[in-house]
Amino acid sequence: MHPNELRPLSPAERSTPCSTMWGLLRQHGAQAAISQTFDTDEPGTPQVNLLASHTAAGAETVFSQLRSAVAACPSAGEDGRTVAVRYEDLDGTGFPEDTIRIRMTITDEGATEPPEVIDRIVTRVGVCIADLSGMGPEPYPRLAQGPALRQIERLRAAQGL
Repeated sequence: MHPNELRPLSPAERSTPCSTMWGLLRQHGAQAAISQTFDTDEPGTPQVNLLASHTAAGAETVFSQLRSAVAACPSAGEDGRTVAVRYEDLDGTGFPEDTIRIRMTITDEGATEPPEVIDRIVTRVGVCIADLSGMGPEPYPRLAQGPALRQIERLRAAQGL
């Protein structure tokens, strides 16, 4: 990530739930962040892993703000593109309480091809927020939970949780 991207949410980003969601998914407000891109076409395998570090209270606040923003943003659109947003809590089967799956279906106005889908698993583990995502055309398989669970265990171990 470019160092200038690690900044607080701007007033414009706080103006609507959808703009807040996008700003937080871009790790605005993090103290440090890193992004990994994986070259894979395996269905369900993460293609991008974002990891952001916050203060302890900051991580809780950011995740709470993200959950609220995602819940209040069922769709967003601009420049002939519509993004339908759905989410679900994943607070069972090994996931921390602060874990959500976000599915974004992106449709371009007048497109004849199937919509693109971004499937994300976003979780807070201590002071870190991890965001694993995969993308492909509809119909798109759900992002596999295994890589997210491995990331969670590594983050717990690294923080002594």
